[in-house]
Amino acid sequence: MNYLNVNIPTFAAYVDEGFFYNRPASNEAPRVLVEVFSFTSIPQRCGMFSAMTEWGTQHARVPIHYLHTCESGGSFYPLDFIQLWDSYSYYVSCSIVEYTKNRKVEILLKDKKVTTAKYLFTLDWCLGPQYNYGYAEMAGGHKCGHVFEGDGQYFIQPNNRVMWMDGGAFISKKLTKPDWKVFSQEFSCENTGSKWVSESDEELFFYQFKEK
Repeated sequence: MNYLNVNIPTFAAYVDEGFFYNRPASNEAPRVLVEVFSFTSIPQRCGMFSAMTEWGTQHARVPIHYLHTCESGGSFYPLDFIQLWDSYSYYVSCSIVEYTKNRKVEILLKDKKVTTAKYLFTLDWCLGPQYNYGYAEMAGGHKCGHVFEGDGQYFIQPNNRVMWMDGGAFISKKLTKPDWKVFSQEFSCENTGSKWVSESDEELFFYQFKEK
């Protein structure tokens, strides 16, 4: 797990010029072409990225809602629409899940409207010695963050706001009125098996167990 910053697959994007002048994000402001190459994770803060401009200036902690997928126009959803949950921890990982690589998705927004996007990579969080509280490892509270490229903006969304598509190869049914619950149970093999002990104190390769 990386602390604070993690390398991500580099992608080209456009930064709202307001970022360079400490102005609010706007869909009307000029945009600057950049390459985005890392992610910064700070609890109770939105996703932030590091970017390099064509002039060779590097800019850290660019909030996700200042990033755009096109030079002008496109969608302009509020920050809380494109990312539901703040970063869970300073400890973050990044991976491209091969199973979902480049797949198209439908994202269910807060107003119940749907937008489509393309999968880029996945962020996930855990606790650590310098940050050992919060929801990062709670079964019922944790969320991973899938990063998507939409029609104008980038999204960081959890599993329960995304419907994946694969051209009908496997995903071919429509989910209607799901009443599933959040899975909040946590299990430990060693806790469950604590009434058993190893048969001998000797360093045996094929050791056996016996009940206490």
